[in-house]
Amino acid sequence: MTGRLIAAVLLLLGAAGAQIQTDSPNVVQRLRVRIEFGDHAPCDASTRVTLSGTMGFALAEGSVNGECTTEFFHVPAGQYRITVRGAGATNADEGNVEVNPVINQQVEVRAKHIESGPANWNTHTSFVSIKELQVPTSAAKEFVKANHLIAKREWAKAGESLRRGLAIYPQYAAAYNNLGAVYYRLGNKVEARQALERAIALDDHLPAAYLNLGRLCFLEKDYPGTESLLGKAVSLESTVAKADELFLLAYAQLIDHHLDQALQTSRQAHEEGVDQHAFLHLIAANAYEQLHRLPQSVAELESYLNEEPDGPQAETTRKVLVILQARIVNSNSFSNQ
Repeated sequence: MTGRLIAAVLLLLGAAGAQIQTDSPNVVQRLRVRIEFGDHAPCDASTRVTLSGTMGFALAEGSVNGECTTEFFHVPAGQYRITVRGAGATNADEGNVEVNPVINQQVEVRAKHIESGPANWNTHTSFVSIKELQVPTSAAKEFVKANHLIAKREWAKAGESLRRGLAIYPQYAAAYNNLGAVYYRLGNKVEARQALERAIALDDHLPAAYLNLGRLCFLEKDYPGTESLLGKAVSLESTVAKADELFLLAYAQLIDHHLDQALQTSRQAHEEGVDQHAFLHLIAANAYEQLHRLPQSVAELESYLNEEPDGPQAETTRKVLVILQARIVNSNSFSNQ
């Protein structure tokens, strides 16, 4: 069973990545996002807006203008989540939106102001560091330009702007995080790792850097490194790509045979209502099966089928379920003899 479920996990990862492919003909050319605060207060210039797929994979990130809006370009049609972060700002709702294949689309996302000061700034933001308050104007222009280029997926040009900005102001951890993500998009994994490690060295409370470096370790099959880095991201109580980080963390724990931890992470994801948590039932089922707790494994498989009866792994799961149920019956029969 272990091999079957691990294969299912890898298939899901492929499906998640497909959400953000750029070669789909069904795209909205320009997605305009307007942030509306319930108290009608203006946006701070540091407010950031992140566009993510339903599994939490970040597609693009940008800053707002004076009208509290930002724009994303050439976005494939589908379901997305919009996350707002900045100077004391956070989402007031889930920020879930549906992007339709039209030329232009505008959506509104409700946000609220929260109490936050310098002491806890970094634990509540993903791309903005407290050091941004000291960024020289010339460097800030490059970083803002990079954000717009990232939104348009112009990775090489975004990297150039980030490097220019960091040459002026090399203490900006969030820029190194973005540079690491850009390097990875360009296929430069060595440079990506170096940039992300530099981001963490500058700001060891930047959840996005731990998350991105953890993803890189995961793709390199460094599962102990994945566990350590994503565990740190979770400990910072980050809401950045929560589904992504908890899913990858549980999977890494399963591969490393830290079965109790994998079960704990799976339960945490369910308690927090993480999107796509149905697939975590398969991770939990695998862990229970390895612990020889077959009834619990069966229960997890049944939960998956209840939540995803037509899901990508439904057919395989049904076959595995029959096998486990037969093993339970045979075990009970043997015990009664």
